[in-house]
Amino acid sequence: MKRIISILAAGLLGATLTGISPASAATSAIDCTAGGYTWVRNSYVPTNVESGAIDGRIYNIGGPSANTYEICLDIPDTSTFTIQVRIGPTGSQRVFVDSRPGDKIFRFSPGANTFWQVYGTLTGPGSTYLYYTWHEKQIPA
Repeated sequence: MKRIISILAAGLLGATLTGISPASAATSAIDCTAGGYTWVRNSYVPTNVESGAIDGRIYNIGGPSANTYEICLDIPDTSTFTIQVRIGPTGSQRVFVDSRPGDKIFRFSPGANTFWQVYGTLTGPGSTYLYYTWHEKQIPA
């Protein structure tokens, strides 16, 4: 089953992700290639272990605008991906989990003049590596 996760964030420095809400009962497949995403990363992570920089960057630095980031995450249909965004300088963080397997779309706004890191844990069979594709675009404030 495919699902959309909506994430809205508020605040400036030290902002946290808030407003997590499940999407309506969307039954159609998510097509990450059709969303106009400007950053695409194909990668893999060991299963059931937290990994850093899953978005391909050790640190993300935001400018004076509080842009929103939309992510389309293409993962194996039998897996879930726990995403954690740590926003500086206070290190505030928010974790969201979609317990249903398959691709997801979510948004977050870290705030203006902030930096953040993205961590994740992909569930799957033990002692394996699973591949995923991270599609990202910025939506101007």
